[in-house]
Amino acid sequence: MEQKRINFDSEYVEEIMSGKKVTTVRKGIKRYPVGRIVDLTAESRPFARARVDKVVVKRVRELTDSDARLDGFESREELIEALNRIYGKVKDEEFVTVVHFTVVE
Repeated sequence: MEQKRINFDSEYVEEIMSGKKVTTVRKGIKRYPVGRIVDLTAESRPFARARVDKVVVKRVRELTDSDARLDGFESREELIEALNRIYGKVKDEEFVTVVHFTVVE
């Protein structure tokens, strides 16, 4: 099932709108259609629209500091902490989907 929107915790809205956060890391293998314009929502309310630029599936252990910075974090450790907070403990061998996006409106 392809995603038509990407939901965020409201704490991330400002970073997304300022361009500091240009990716999101989701637990599991997700399908986001590259090139599609999707709604960005916080608490299920739309706050922007974005184009899905690239989707990369990798294991948690393959996440890098570079992945973390694109997602608005200082380091890989900080990103993993956030994933653990959102999803419960994530294991190194679990898959995540990194969605690269550009806010268009």
